[in-house]
Amino acid sequence: MLYDRPYMRQPVGPAAKNTSVVMTLIIATIAVFVLQNLLNVLFPGYSGRNYFLSDWFALSGQHFKELKVWTVLSYSFLHSTSSLLHIIGNLLGLFFIGRILEPILGKQRFLLLYIGGAFIGGIIYLLFHYNSMSSVIGASGAVLALVAFFCLLRPEQPITLLLFFVLPVTVKPKWLFWGILGISLFGVLFSELPAVRNPQNNQMIVAHSAHLGGILAGILFFRFVYNGSNSFSQSRRQSPSVELPEWFKRKQKIEPKVTYKVNRSSRDELQNEVDRILDKINNTGFGSLTADEKNTLDQAKDILSK
Repeated sequence: MLYDRPYMRQPVGPAAKNTSVVMTLIIATIAVFVLQNLLNVLFPGYSGRNYFLSDWFALSGQHFKELKVWTVLSYSFLHSTSSLLHIIGNLLGLFFIGRILEPILGKQRFLLLYIGGAFIGGIIYLLFHYNSMSSVIGASGAVLALVAFFCLLRPEQPITLLLFFVLPVTVKPKWLFWGILGISLFGVLFSELPAVRNPQNNQMIVAHSAHLGGILAGILFFRFVYNGSNSFSQSRRQSPSVELPEWFKRKQKIEPKVTYKVNRSSRDELQNEVDRILDKINNTGFGSLTADEKNTLDQAKDILSK
């Protein structure tokens, strides 16, 4: 009964695609990529490439000094036109992780997580490259924010990844989290920093600092945004230091069955409270519920179905 409502299950069909933040981000990223390639073909510049979008929307220390502050976010919609793997990898991560997280977080908080990953990734990149001419593009920081949050949300749920897009590998998210964090730290220390110290080296490098910033965004979002609304109720649940005896807990388990044998007016009050909670889920996502609200849903599911 409770889960027959449209916003308690994942939407399907054309209407879902029109309202999905994940699909909107994917379409916007693909549209920008197509525009990049069209400009390269129609208005080729030096080395056959058009640098208009890069000059105005890629992130670099020089661009930031020129007060192109929007590049802290806009860089995440640009991708390398010389390799399809760059955009394909990011879009696959956005699609598979995003379609899981968006129903949990709700549209607004999911978008906040994605944009926050791009923003903090850009800021961390600037810390390392503020006096450098090198620039960064790509949604990797934003996507890694989603991955990091998912790993913290469901650390023990096995997932299957396609290694090199070919080999299926099953791993627990908690190990994936430490893996991407370790790779990013190693890349910053032993690849990115040496390149920064040697400005004459024009070799293309991976922006591990932006990846690290995205992971940091996922951690901060999980700790202060996703869990922040429930921190008070969590502290109340964790405060007792002495466990109750088994005979007392068994006695307590019987009490709810008696408590909820109520009259019609009490049943209507419970239904109104359930409707309020479901409307809250529709607006801000299931993760915004407090522990008491989740318990109310669990209990009401059995009571109202009778």
